[in-house]
Amino acid sequence: MTAFTITSNEGLPIRGNLDAPPKPRALVVLIHGFKGFKDWGFFPFVAETLRDHGFAVSRFNMSRSGIGENPDAFDRLDLFAQDTYSVQLADLRTVVAHAQSQFPDLPTFLFGHSRGGGIALLGARDVTKLAGVVTWSAISHANRWDDATVRKWRSDGWLDVINARTKQNMRMSTAIVDDYEAHASRLAVVASAAHLDVPLLVIHGGSDESVPCAEAGEIARHAREAQLMIIENASHTYNAIHPLVTVPFALSLAALVTAHFVHAYS
Repeated sequence: MTAFTITSNEGLPIRGNLDAPPKPRALVVLIHGFKGFKDWGFFPFVAETLRDHGFAVSRFNMSRSGIGENPDAFDRLDLFAQDTYSVQLADLRTVVAHAQSQFPDLPTFLFGHSRGGGIALLGARDVTKLAGVVTWSAISHANRWDDATVRKWRSDGWLDVINARTKQNMRMSTAIVDDYEAHASRLAVVASAAHLDVPLLVIHGGSDESVPCAEAGEIARHAREAQLMIIENASHTYNAIHPLVTVPFALSLAALVTAHFVHAYS
């Protein structure tokens, strides 16, 4: 496994890993979600599963994820506070270009979890040699806040977000709201799914506590070529925790179905 650090459009470091078996048949880029990171819980397991099925895999931390040089700590909350969808999409383009430069002849797949699933759908139009998209627990719309929350957010100048695992207050500025309002049409997740011209696999947990299962159905209904899989009794993270001590059945199933999907279309 090769670690890399590349530079974002803003001059910030994007830290990632690129792993591949001999003679890989496809490249898969993994995208974490809100308060996620490349080494959280199931991401190393998913990367290993895909590699073992014959694919090159890149996973990375968004430049404003809040993770700095310590791969397991949110020690750059100053960066997290100013994160936006547009920054994430730019980071994705940078990482895909880097990974494709290492494997220029391979078809590319995007895999995104939660908000990362939305980013995968939004960013798909910018990826050359794209062969397919996989979403796990994906959001179907980028605007996650009601009007009252936004009014208070703007009045205070920040939104307090408590990380249930670390107990940190991951305060957010209004940057992401400003970005969404300025680029609402570009950040329409369902519309992006509708314009997707490659196969789409939509996986969602039937007991998702963070993103309603109905959002998976909305994405799948609007896509031209989508396969929808609901895993009953699976949580937002497919019953995985961080660190990943054991591999839950729901996670193993989702990873195996994902590997078969990539194999089928590469």
